[in-house]
Amino acid sequence: MAVSDPGINLVLGPVILGIIINTFVYGILFMQGITYYTSPRFKQDQPLIKGLVTWSLFLDTFHSCAIIWVIWEYCIEHFGDRAFLETTPWPYPTAPIFTTGASVPIQIYLAWRVKRLSNSWIIFGGITALSVTSGVVAWIASIRAVRLSNTKGFPALIPIVDTWLALGVLCDVSLTILLFIFLRKGRTGFSKTDNIITTIILQSIETAAFSSLTSLLDLITFTVIQKTNFHFIFSLLAGRMYTNTLLATLNSRDKLRADFLVDGVNTLTSPPQSHGVAVHVSVEHREDNGTELENYTKRNPKNGRDLETYYV
Repeated sequence: MAVSDPGINLVLGPVILGIIINTFVYGILFMQGITYYTSPRFKQDQPLIKGLVTWSLFLDTFHSCAIIWVIWEYCIEHFGDRAFLETTPWPYPTAPIFTTGASVPIQIYLAWRVKRLSNSWIIFGGITALSVTSGVVAWIASIRAVRLSNTKGFPALIPIVDTWLALGVLCDVSLTILLFIFLRKGRTGFSKTDNIITTIILQSIETAAFSSLTSLLDLITFTVIQKTNFHFIFSLLAGRMYTNTLLATLNSRDKLRADFLVDGVNTLTSPPQSHGVAVHVSVEHREDNGTELENYTKRNPKNGRDLETYYV
């Protein structure tokens, strides 16, 4: 459904609203970043994990500053210039590049979590290929959008933009389903451990739902409500949603570990080694009188891995 002659409220309004919402979400991510960098786990993480966080926050910071500059261009520098509203300042058409710059490495990181749980290189390769393909398509879409330099030509980009967004949603949904399946298979029969697994499952679904819903709404608004900028609201948020997924996952580890220390009944053996972002759990069961009965260490009969190793 194309709007024949959209008013300024349908062109500039969504841009301003999208930038305001994006700035608010960026503030939340900034605080999450501070939480990560000041946590004890930060020093234990591998350089790749630290680099991924830094890279994602850098992209979010740079893009957020760039789109704030767009407000200056629209509302100050070219105030009252209706023709300028049909142009595309560079932060606008390059949004897919910034989005996939964060989403692709984060999706590959999540695919690695699935690989560690499933021990399947095929699954890892498939998800990685899907993610990289979406990134390539996003770059092509951005390059074509930059060359257009005018929003009137955007309807011609609908097929390639829809392909990019659909691939991203498919990748997110696949990761969520796979994490759900393999985490459930890791249930041990111990209520404390199983509760932690349930928490991880719910967290994975919740974080993936935000990024998937954002991409889906971006796809719908870009395709259906043409000649307006409603899709701008969601295209700006997409990259922030992936960074939120990453930081929420990493910052939740200390809380999940602390859940095993409640009442002194369950203890953790040895500090976790920095192999990815793993939580190594050994459950120690005691009688009410404090007598230690046994130390349970469940192992996978197929590959000898601890079944109580969950990547969160």
